[in-house]
Amino acid sequence: MVLCQGTIDKLTNISVADRTAWRGAMQDGQIAINKQGLFGGDKREGGVSGTVDVYSGHHQHNRNSYLASKLSAIVPAYRHVAGLVFRQFYWGNNPYMKDISAVVQRIHYQDSKKTRQWYDSKAEIKTENGSANTAIHFILDTSMSMSGGRIQALKSAMKRAIQNLSTSIDLMTLRLDILITTYQGGNPQTKLVRKVSQNDIVGILSFIDNLKIVGGENLENVLSHSINFFKDTFNLTMNRCCIFVSDGELENVDHIKNEEIHNMIDKKGQFNEQDEHDVNIFCINVDNTDKSLSSKIDNTPEDGIPVIKGTDSNIIYDTIMNAINNLNADMNPAHILRELVLNQQNGFNSSLIKNSINEDSFKQAADLFYQEKLGLSYIWNDQSKFEDLKKNIENTANCVLYQNAKTNQFEIKVIRNDYHIEKLPLFDKTNIVKISDIKKNIITEMINSVTVNFIDRTNDYKQGSVTVRDDALILMAGRENNTTVTYDMVYNRSLASRLALRDLAALSSDLASVSLTLNLDGRMLNRGDVFVLDMPQLGLNKAVMRVTSLDYGTQKSNQVTVECMRDVFSLPSSTVVSNQPVIIPTTDINLAKPAEHYAIMECPYYELVYNYGQREVDFMIQDDKSIGQIAATIASPPEGTFHSELVTSLSNTFENAENIIDCEMRLIEHELDQVTSIITLNFNPPEQDYNWILIGNEILYVQSFSNNQLTVKRGCLDTLPEKHEKGSKVYFCGGQLSLKSDEYYQGDKVDCRIITNTSTDSLDPSLAKGAMINIQGRAAKPYPPANVTINNFYFPDKLSTDQLYIKWSSRNRLQQTSGELIGWYESDITPESGVKYHLTIKLNKRIIVDQIIDVTTFELDVSEYLQGTLDIQISSIVDNIYCFTPFSHSIELYNDLIFKIHEEQSAIDKNNLLVKIK
Repeated sequence: MVLCQGTIDKLTNISVADRTAWRGAMQDGQIAINKQGLFGGDKREGGVSGTVDVYSGHHQHNRNSYLASKLSAIVPAYRHVAGLVFRQFYWGNNPYMKDISAVVQRIHYQDSKKTRQWYDSKAEIKTENGSANTAIHFILDTSMSMSGGRIQALKSAMKRAIQNLSTSIDLMTLRLDILITTYQGGNPQTKLVRKVSQNDIVGILSFIDNLKIVGGENLENVLSHSINFFKDTFNLTMNRCCIFVSDGELENVDHIKNEEIHNMIDKKGQFNEQDEHDVNIFCINVDNTDKSLSSKIDNTPEDGIPVIKGTDSNIIYDTIMNAINNLNADMNPAHILRELVLNQQNGFNSSLIKNSINEDSFKQAADLFYQEKLGLSYIWNDQSKFEDLKKNIENTANCVLYQNAKTNQFEIKVIRNDYHIEKLPLFDKTNIVKISDIKKNIITEMINSVTVNFIDRTNDYKQGSVTVRDDALILMAGRENNTTVTYDMVYNRSLASRLALRDLAALSSDLASVSLTLNLDGRMLNRGDVFVLDMPQLGLNKAVMRVTSLDYGTQKSNQVTVECMRDVFSLPSSTVVSNQPVIIPTTDINLAKPAEHYAIMECPYYELVYNYGQREVDFMIQDDKSIGQIAATIASPPEGTFHSELVTSLSNTFENAENIIDCEMRLIEHELDQVTSIITLNFNPPEQDYNWILIGNEILYVQSFSNNQLTVKRGCLDTLPEKHEKGSKVYFCGGQLSLKSDEYYQGDKVDCRIITNTSTDSLDPSLAKGAMINIQGRAAKPYPPANVTINNFYFPDKLSTDQLYIKWSSRNRLQQTSGELIGWYESDITPESGVKYHLTIKLNKRIIVDQIIDVTTFELDVSEYLQGTLDIQISSIVDNIYCFTPFSHSIELYNDLIFKIHEEQSAIDKNNLLVKIK
């Protein structure tokens, strides 16, 4: 059975008589089908069973051994076409063959030679669907190995997933059941909500926030929760899925004797597919490539058990949503159009006429379609209808494929609200020769309701529909004027709803279209361009118009004829999706705004150990102690922010966004000197766990709090006590910093910026705020001397004695990695091996002491020095590496002045006159 031209990415479905016989993911290989009861079993029409050979259609296939044995040894290999070979297949009890259909994906290959797709990273667009009753069991690993950055990223991703479900599923008309349990020792932490409503979302998010790390494991316990959860839904038609996020170090499910658990995994018994009681189990491994134990639980081969980075909440979120949406994927319209233009066998191109494209234009269009999740699927089976396929894509994606008259290259003009009206070309009585065919709609005839038909892949690829309406226009017109639009390249309800909103905005315009005859100024326009039409006498006062077609005229006429319509995006709209999921249109005015409250730093050693473990961090820096990573957090992000990202660059190119975890922030109600340990905040501190707080560059440890007062330890880790102004920001970010995976090196100047994202917009890096971080290799630097006293005082202002006595306490970076942080004012701990101290003292900027010592005291007679400013600096050194923040303090020296007056006598010793002046 030949399906299509190769090479395909994978076969995903085989159906017989519109009933699913097999579902999975296979490119080349052999699959077994055993659905002998598909049509009612032996008592009715039987079913199907047997082995199927799958061929992707590449150019090096060998002959099929089964066909060769049954037909001839010289049977063709059927290269270049994807196909199926059914080996001695059982087709049921009917005397006739039922219709066979297959679903394949062909996105990532251009031809049968497996040439990778152009701009492959943006070729596949995954889609989200919220059109069915759904039951989801989330199993979250909260064992000790998931502590630190892993659990924080998992919490962030889970909260985004719950928020996504609450908006992508119409909770008024569809049922959503959610069970969250933790994989841990003893009884798991559990949250069960049947028939989730919007009122339940806050409670679910709070439960996720409060998840605790608990040691141990109990696989049978957590899977038993799953059994009971799903069995209670058997009386309903539902999508059932279990998502198991763990580090892959699981108990062996083979050792569990509970038959129901194995039936759920194998989709048999009460959990069989025929009764639609099956549960799709998706296992996701965190930082562990060993899938041997996870694969015994996972029953969805199409996703292959993804292995993800545990501290990247974006990847965790995407993987969870892919599992929920069952990995539905469509193709980027820009890629389809590119193949249509360049393909010699199935497109516009030919061996005689070589088409050329504007790569930048196609790439920009691909980026936009990818961002909008505007993916299309299609069957390209009629070579005589290239133009129809092109128009279909243009109408659906709202774009124009045209050949630039100047460059002769094909370009894509994407029709969006991507312009500033004041910068658009203006056409008025000075350059309009004639205006005609003005078509206007009156209120009673305006379209105020649009129904979009599409192909619903969640309903066995049958036709689905979604309706949107403008209630205000319906009231004004006194009736509903509906029109139906069909998009046969759209396969998911979410996109269909957004297209319906877009079309309603266009069709409900009072000005439908107009024809213009322009002078030579019109030759600046291309199809799809936008311009301003200003003819007040005709009621067209600076209307934004979009070119739908144009004729550049001839050398004799020198006139350009333009057909145009009012631009969709220049009109506001108020729309409601009737009985469908609430879909936010892509033109949402919820623009992303720059962050105002954030902290960015080179990551301290303590936080690296907290996230990665001490052994891994020490291994990372042992060969190159100049290495450093960026850490960041954001507090109180701008209104409408869905999530925030950190981007970094050494060359003004920002392409490596990674998610940032939010933290709480408060303000100091008073000035704070270097020794005070009581801090008053503007509000009570947050209740969630945090290891430390950050004020300016100082790390502080919270010992206790009462209402809005904190008792703290000052100058923890590699920082020193600092003075802070009233209103200084306090970030509760310890243990919640987001670490950038990119590694930098001492001397790098890293431009770091915070990108905020709303549901419809992402902040441009050029508009984003952030910080320039000079990498110093902070993680490998010893901690500075602490508890420094000068003549038994902390940070004295002046010195009026003859002796200067400095004393300090030692610190140890390698020991201070867990438990309660040690404050700057605490006494000695075991020093780091090989530590020395570099002491410099300057008087009026002139060096008077410059020594490297291995003790923690120093004494100096200053009686011979006159008054001035003493600048004292003490740095700790290990292996010639200086500490990150040396101790530095300045004091004023007020010494006695001594004058000796000698008389001109021989007996000087008797007659010396000493005068002391203070």
